[in-house]
Amino acid sequence: MSDVPELTPDSTAQVPDVEQPDTTAQPETATECARVMIPVSQLAAHPGNVREDLELNTEFCASIAAAGVRVPLLVTVTTEGAYRVIEGHRRLAAAIKAGLEAVPCDLDPDRGGDEAGQYLDMLLANSDAYRRNFVPAEEAAALFAAHEAGASRTRLRKATGRKAEEIKTALKVAQISPETRSAAGDLTRQLDLEQLALLAEFDGDAGAVSRILDALHRGYNVEYEAERIRQDRAETAEHNRLLDELQAAGVQITSDLPPGAVRLSQLLHEDGDLTAETHVACPGRGAFFLSWDLRHAVYYCTSPEEYGHRLMNAISSRPVAGGDPAGSRGNGTLEPGTAPVPASETPDPTRRLVIEGNKAWQAAAQVRKRWLADVLFARRSAPREVAQFVARQLLTLREPLRTGLAIAPGRVSFSEVTRQEASKWIEICDTTAAARLPLLMLAPIAVTYEYAMTEGEGRNTWRTDNRYSPCPRAQAGEYLAFLASVGHTLAPIEQAVADGVPWTGDTPTDMLAGHSDDPVGDDASSGDTGTGDDGERLTADISGEIGQAAA
Repeated sequence: MSDVPELTPDSTAQVPDVEQPDTTAQPETATECARVMIPVSQLAAHPGNVREDLELNTEFCASIAAAGVRVPLLVTVTTEGAYRVIEGHRRLAAAIKAGLEAVPCDLDPDRGGDEAGQYLDMLLANSDAYRRNFVPAEEAAALFAAHEAGASRTRLRKATGRKAEEIKTALKVAQISPETRSAAGDLTRQLDLEQLALLAEFDGDAGAVSRILDALHRGYNVEYEAERIRQDRAETAEHNRLLDELQAAGVQITSDLPPGAVRLSQLLHEDGDLTAETHVACPGRGAFFLSWDLRHAVYYCTSPEEYGHRLMNAISSRPVAGGDPAGSRGNGTLEPGTAPVPASETPDPTRRLVIEGNKAWQAAAQVRKRWLADVLFARRSAPREVAQFVARQLLTLREPLRTGLAIAPGRVSFSEVTRQEASKWIEICDTTAAARLPLLMLAPIAVTYEYAMTEGEGRNTWRTDNRYSPCPRAQAGEYLAFLASVGHTLAPIEQAVADGVPWTGDTPTDMLAGHSDDPVGDDASSGDTGTGDDGERLTADISGEIGQAAA
């Protein structure tokens, strides 16, 4: 709204200086506003004003004191006959502070009966450069208030120009609990709508909210942290489902391996491996869960000798200090009150690291693909780094491209990474602006890398122990470094790959802590560690740099 001169006291539209509002200055038609001077003593703030902080800074107040209010307030008349400010609360507060007796107002009596419209007026009027615009949290509050007052989502969308999904997000953000708002403090005024939406998603879970806020304070990739929380929730849900299933089947559940019990992976029965399936009729069957792998039960027998089981020879014959096989008579049976020696004398922390790494790599991939689809490939022009990266990749034909580039356009994941099928991209090649064409050329390259880094053995890409991946770790690092150069915030595990260093955990001190329940020599080569005789894979030891980092 452009500046307008302040009305003089003898203006025909002036409101008489009386105690009760005089509505004679209302326009003849309810569709127009009348420009009038109204005493500040007769103006009341809107009871639902969504602005949380008026920010009456020195410069603004000095401007009002020197030149008065140059942009009129938007005012309506309530059913009780009082003047209610719809828009201009900051200017009114500064005018009162400056001692002004009256301020110019646009009087719109038609808005008096449209509360939803009043909230929309608050929102829309704050696009003017003269005013301090709403922060996203205040905008969400205004939209929610208008919606609660009767404005449909369609009306909100048309009035604000926002997309339907943005309106949906804003309405959810506005309902964040006081507890979460209090925990966030002043940070809520600095967050964009997407970041506020994450707080709304985890509202009511104090631990999750704390993790999100910590990531925001530290400048970490908050989308990645949210994805890890979703992983944890899914794992907990699967754990609870499995617990119910085991308890219904009569399996004893304990927090750890009970004294005298032996894992099924170390036992035989009638010269055959003892598994959860073959152990189902045994009275001694039980299970526990590792604290960092809640999806897979570790099965055991409480009294193997009593129920006719015997130790595997490789374990029962392991020598210990004193020269005698621990807990063994040399024939695969246990001495009373003893337990078998595990496959190694010390717990191996690498298996926990690998399981956590697989989860982290999967979470990072989900966030990265969403960023590619919703941010990078949605751009109208390509960052300058894109053409350079595409040219270098085509000239060198890195290993993933040599084997996967030709079939990338036909992959199902193409639309997941780019939000369009390859055929649609082909259709727009001739009409796409030159500034955006490099993104079209990047699309099959990105799809190839994403597939090679995340599908099948590609899940090993992050590891440094020479596990095979269709995308060598160093080449994945080049790709991730490129994404970082065009705006993607790397997760810790992605940053480690980009830097060419071992990943030791999102929180290294926690990740490398030894645990007495760590099984030894497990492969755990996927996010789901698979199920062996005891719900684990007991194959080759983790070696190489991961082992060195975890030692």
